Amino acid sequence: MKNRNESLSELRKKLPYGSFKRIQSRLNEKDIRFSIQYISRCLNPIHPDYNQTIIEEAINVVEEEAIQINKLCHRIERLNNPS
Repeated sequence: MKNRNESLSELRKKLPYGSFKRIQSRLNEKDIRFSIQYISRCLNPIHPDYNQTIIEEAINVVEEEAIQINKLCHRIERLNNPS
């Protein structure tokens, strides 16, 4: 199993642009308040402030982004191969 710093580094690389604001908004909807700076610090592999809530929300963002990209790829394939 990878250590936490390597895992956070991989997670952060997979986050799309604007994810910290998106994570903050999603947490605000659940009445959980964190600043964007704190969210960034929690996902920083060099100096991580471990916060499971933020890490879980970041994982959710990455998983949802992957699903959206997959759907877009399928739609593009259907355009190229109409049948």
